[in-house]
Amino acid sequence: MSEWQTFCLKDLVKIFGGSTPPTNNPKNYGNKIRWITAKDLSTLQGRYIKKGSRNISRLGFKSCSTFLLPKHAILFSVRAPIGYTAIISKRSCTDRGLMGLVPNKKIYFEFLYYLLKYHKHNISNMGVGTTFKGISKPALGLFQVKIPPTYYEQQKIARTLSILDQKIENNHKINELLHKILELLYEQYFVRFDFLDENNKPYQTSGGKMKFSKELNRLIPNDFEVKTLGELVDIFSGYSFQSNTYSNNKNDYILITNKNVQHSLVDLSITTNLLFLPKKLPKYCLLEPTNILITLTGHIGRCALVFSKNCILNQRVGVVLPKEKELNPFYYSLIRNPLFSAILQRNAIGSSQQNLSPIDTLKIQIPFNHKIIKQYSKTCENIIKLLVSIMQSTQTLTAIRDFLLPLLLKQQVKPQ
Repeated sequence: MSEWQTFCLKDLVKIFGGSTPPTNNPKNYGNKIRWITAKDLSTLQGRYIKKGSRNISRLGFKSCSTFLLPKHAILFSVRAPIGYTAIISKRSCTDRGLMGLVPNKKIYFEFLYYLLKYHKHNISNMGVGTTFKGISKPALGLFQVKIPPTYYEQQKIARTLSILDQKIENNHKINELLHKILELLYEQYFVRFDFLDENNKPYQTSGGKMKFSKELNRLIPNDFEVKTLGELVDIFSGYSFQSNTYSNNKNDYILITNKNVQHSLVDLSITTNLLFLPKKLPKYCLLEPTNILITLTGHIGRCALVFSKNCILNQRVGVVLPKEKELNPFYYSLIRNPLFSAILQRNAIGSSQQNLSPIDTLKIQIPFNHKIIKQYSKTCENIIKLLVSIMQSTQTLTAIRDFLLPLLLKQQVKPQ
C-alpha cells in the first residue's frame, strides 16, 4: 500500500456550522426542510441518519445561519457531548451543536466517517469551555489526520468496517420488527381482547361476553379479574455504588445506569465498569439475560431487556422480577405498552426531575387471566429469546468492529 499522508481536516472537507431558528415563532418549524440536532444523533442506531425529530420551514431556514448539507456529508457533534458522528442520507441542515463536513475528492465519505469515529476522543480533548466544552470550526479544521493517498485504499478500509456495520444495522432492523410483532400481539390479546377463544375465533369480535370493571374503568372479558402488579411481580431498585469501585477495564462488571436503558435497548456503547462487587450487594442486582429493566428517574418508564452477562443494577433503575418467570414475555410487553406508560407518567412525582416509586408502581391494577397470559407468554417466548440472541450478536460484532478500527487506521492490519 502507498505511504499515508498527513492533512488538516480543512484540506479534506468543507466545514459548515448549524443554527437554530427562533423558537418563539411556530411558523419556523414543520414543513419539508430536514433539520438534525445532536439529540437526534444521541439515539441513532447505525451510521446513516435520514431525518431529525423536527423539520423546519423555508421561513425558519432563512431566519438563521444554518446550511443545507448535501447527501453523504458527515455530521459531528461539537458541543458537550463531543463526538456523535453520522452520515446524512438526504439533504439536511443542522443545529449549532453539529458541524457538517462535506468531503472533497481527496477523501471517501465513509472513510471520513470512520476516521472521525477513531479520533473522537482526541478531538474531544481539544474542547474548551467551563460549563460545557465545545470545539470551534477553526480548531476542528486544524485537526490533523493521516489518510491513504487513494480512494481505492480508503474504500477498502471503509468496506471492511461497513460489512460489520451493515450486519449490526440489519440486527437493529430485525429487533425493531420483532418488537412490532410483540406490540401487535399484545394489543390483540389485552387491548382489543381478541385472543383466540375455545372455537379458535377472536374473543371480543366474535361476541365474547364482557363486563365493566370499576377499578379499570373499562370493559374486560367476563373471566378476567383485576389484580395489582404487586401480586404478580417484584420491582427492586438498584444499588448505590461508591466511586472507588469504578474501573476503566471493559472486562470488569458492567454497571447498568439510567442512561444505559433506552427504549427497548440496553445501550452498552458507553459504560461504567466495576472493579469488585460490595459484600452486601443484593442478589437481584446481579442481572441475567431476559431480565426486564425500567427507568425510575428522569425519562421514567423506559423498558429494556438485559442481554449481556456480568451486568450489575445501579440505583435509579428497577428490575422487574415476575413471581412466575415463564410469564416474563407478558410483563415485558405490558410495561412497553403506551397505555401502561401513560399510567407511569401520571404516577411520577417531582417537578425538576421526575421519579417513579417501585412501591406506587406495584399498586397499578391490570386485567388478569392466568390461562390467557400464559398462552400469550408461550407464544412470545421464542421472540424474546431471539431478541436477546440478536442483541448478543450485535454486541459481539460491535466489539470486533471497535477492535479492527484502530488496527486499520494505524496500518497494523491491511484490508483484503
